[in-house]
Amino acid sequence: MKLAPPKKIATYRKQGWWGDDTFYDVFLQAAAKRPQALAAIDPPDREALTGRKPRRLVWADLADEVERTAAALSGQGLVKGDRVVMQMPNVVDTLSIYLACAKLGIILSPVPVQYAGHELRHAMDAVRPRAFIASRMFKDRELARGCKAVAGDRAKVLSMDGGGDGLVDFSAEISRANTRKGPFGLGGAVAKQKGEADDCFTICWTSGTTGVPKGVPRSHNHWLAIGPATYHGMAIQPHDVLLNPFPMTNMAAIGGMFVSWLLSEGTLVLHHPFDLPVFLKQLVTEKVTATIAPPAVLTMLLKQEGMLDQFDLSRLRVVGSGSAPLSEFMVAGWQKRGVEIVNLFGSNEGISLCSGPDDVPDPAFRATAFPRFGYKGAHFANPMHARIETKLVSIETGQEVTQPGEDGELLVRGPSVFEGYWGSTAAEQKEVFDADGYFRTGDLFQISAEDQAFFSFRGRAKDIIIRGGVNISAAELDTLLEGHPKLTEAAVFGMPDEVMGERIWVAAVPKEGGTVTLEEIVEFLKAKEIANFKLPEQLIIVDALPRNPLNKVLRWRLVEIAKEKHA
Repeated sequence: MKLAPPKKIATYRKQGWWGDDTFYDVFLQAAAKRPQALAAIDPPDREALTGRKPRRLVWADLADEVERTAAALSGQGLVKGDRVVMQMPNVVDTLSIYLACAKLGIILSPVPVQYAGHELRHAMDAVRPRAFIASRMFKDRELARGCKAVAGDRAKVLSMDGGGDGLVDFSAEISRANTRKGPFGLGGAVAKQKGEADDCFTICWTSGTTGVPKGVPRSHNHWLAIGPATYHGMAIQPHDVLLNPFPMTNMAAIGGMFVSWLLSEGTLVLHHPFDLPVFLKQLVTEKVTATIAPPAVLTMLLKQEGMLDQFDLSRLRVVGSGSAPLSEFMVAGWQKRGVEIVNLFGSNEGISLCSGPDDVPDPAFRATAFPRFGYKGAHFANPMHARIETKLVSIETGQEVTQPGEDGELLVRGPSVFEGYWGSTAAEQKEVFDADGYFRTGDLFQISAEDQAFFSFRGRAKDIIIRGGVNISAAELDTLLEGHPKLTEAAVFGMPDEVMGERIWVAAVPKEGGTVTLEEIVEFLKAKEIANFKLPEQLIIVDALPRNPLNKVLRWRLVEIAKEKHA
């Protein structure tokens, strides 16, 4: 399934920005060069998370597992173009599944382990998968059974580390898979199913500003084209040891760590959900050279110098951070410890701004500024500068912003940018892209007054809450709360928080003469099978929701009201 039109494919291939390699091809090249080098490492707490002991695989052994996983997928009747929803934590098996799907041309739709019935049903209805792949257990949750409850008889559920009750024991299928040619091996007609670089490889999910998550289809070329942003911006070196604490479902993990791992031919250390003591231990014991982490965590560590001094971080060279504004204190503080902080701004749709020390040496400026990739009056070391075009457009007038001091929505175009949301109509496409094919990001920036070759982040035009680095749709929760029997109306909003970046608060207008508690709101949402990380943590009662003349809820005003009430 090709995503981009032939003319765009031809143009980007001519420029050398797209090519013939899939993730599987790049992986094989690395495995051939470094067969006995360490490739992938499980979280040390994997047994507590999934019930299976952690593993450490060299490139040759990982390649063997990828081939057997592909054979097992084929044995389940899955063929090129089929869609599979995957709910897996960050473990070595997850890498094997990605790469096996890349080999066969299967379209993989990864969803967070936190997703529950509500979100899984949406994914099921949207992409209509032929199968789910899920960890049998994750902490105290039975993920595979949760998928089975949603899938029913409409899709197989391939369970990692155990079967039963209508589940396929997929780990056992992988163990006994035959990779030789023949009727029971990965050969013959199956070999003709090889994925191609322009084929759809993944359908990841946005936080959904319209009330439900949207699928973001991306080809191998879309993903590999974004590699230089992080690889060069973070100055990744050959054979680096990369620690990935972000879920393997989004841009930070896939476009940042996964692609950088393949390009560096190094070692990928896996981690998630975020556990600070485990994270720090991995940095030391695995001699990590590069990682990514939320700003709040990096700031907190600096403020607890006694804790940091207990760990030997001498191998750590660079940390990428983003999803919330960075502080000069944090960037400069880590630089004093010999660690460069790289300011990253990305999205599943393909935004790829990167502010690293080569292009922005001053840590104070790097904390707030991003290179204007594509700006003809500048030169940047990051190769994305020659590939990406950006512009700012006024929300009020629709005119391009060309001078400092005025907010504008960031629009971006280039080989890393997707082609449109899964299943979107022509009318919806016009809302997502402008007439020149630029993607409307929904994020507000200004041209920097300090240097017009840079952007500074201002805020989000979209109603998104970023809690602990995870995007949460305010509109989705608002829509669900419309059905609460005790509420006239309600709106959720992000309240700034030093640890999590933002926490989820809800402003509620009870029905006349009535009351409502936070517990009642939370229980109502739990009954909708909402993932726990989306549940509100604080409640404020208001007489009416503040709105603008277009009747849009002013969430920034709710933040002010909440601060006044809790002063």
